[in-house]
Amino acid sequence: MPAHPVRTWTCEELLRGHATKKYALIIVNQPIRRDLLERAWQAVDIRLCADGGANRLFDVDHENRYLPDLIKGDLDSIRPDVQAHYASLNVPIKQDKGVYATDLMKCIQEVPEDHALVLLGGLSGRVDQTVHTMSMLHKLEREIYVLDKQSMAWVLRPGQHEIQIDHNTMGQTCGILPVGIDSAHVKTKGLQWDVDWDTSLDGNLSTSNHLLPEEPVVWIETSKPILWTVEIR
Repeated sequence: MPAHPVRTWTCEELLRGHATKKYALIIVNQPIRRDLLERAWQAVDIRLCADGGANRLFDVDHENRYLPDLIKGDLDSIRPDVQAHYASLNVPIKQDKGVYATDLMKCIQEVPEDHALVLLGGLSGRVDQTVHTMSMLHKLEREIYVLDKQSMAWVLRPGQHEIQIDHNTMGQTCGILPVGIDSAHVKTKGLQWDVDWDTSLDGNLSTSNHLLPEEPVVWIETSKPILWTVEIR
């Protein structure tokens, strides 16, 4: 592969609840881990709910500690009591009945380009929704992360990457997935089972790989976009 400049990823800061850059949080309509919500909420400066994501927020926040900046979607999933509750607290609620964009896509349209995107939920639940999330990660030319109940994931574009590892907030298991491509050549350093191979859904896959407890950085080089996923604590 031709030489590329190395990109350093410091998004482990999201798991510690503070950030050195601008992030926007979008809560989707999937179950929420309360502790993960708290950390992500503290790390971002814009917070949105994608339609039924407001139900998920309401169900874990009985103290009204977390009020989103906007609830947006076609509003066919938000419960009437939840919509009335947030309306009474002056949370803006915007209905968009467009049928060729999902509620997630409608929320992304509201986020300034200088903000990285953080999706809370999106990799569990219905299979079609999970595939849609992976599609958004793959095709959007924006910095976008998914925080789910067990994993954090984002796309690594062609080139070299150094991923900062925080072993206090990241678990042991990780994976490199060729989603949305035919195949990619991938090389790694810093994993228990480093690879230097072509990866594809009908060929080699690095799943259930492990971070090394003594390694603070994982280095990955890829010829095409791949999905990096790591377990979170």
